[in-house]
Amino acid sequence: MRIEFLAKNGYNRAFGGKMKKFILFAALAVVSTFPLMALEGYDVQTSHVEDAKKHVTIDLQYTESTRNLLVVYTIKYLPFDEGDALSMIRDTVKQFAEDHGFKHYKTYSDDIIKYHDKETELTRFIILYN
Repeated sequence: MRIEFLAKNGYNRAFGGKMKKFILFAALAVVSTFPLMALEGYDVQTSHVEDAKKHVTIDLQYTESTRNLLVVYTIKYLPFDEGDALSMIRDTVKQFAEDHGFKHYKTYSDDIIKYHDKETELTRFIILYN
């Protein structure tokens, strides 16, 4: 009975719409800031590998406590060949894993490829394990 009264008098539309927007806003705020808070305080080791002949750089960012490795392959001034990129990334990650005492690694997301004016960037996320 009370719900019908509130609905007839427009209470549900006026207050309910604002409440839904507020709850949606609050949920989005929590979801968007959680990744930043979750990684706060972790030490990140960075490495840089460069091949001047091929105009290629590979940047590695390793978080020891989570065993996550972020690999960013960048080629400048030359056409991007995904096979060459994956081959160089594989060799670099294999060497990095051996140097840090890991025997295995796996990717945990699809590669991200970004095309810019004179360079192409491939980003790959990797987990290292024994």
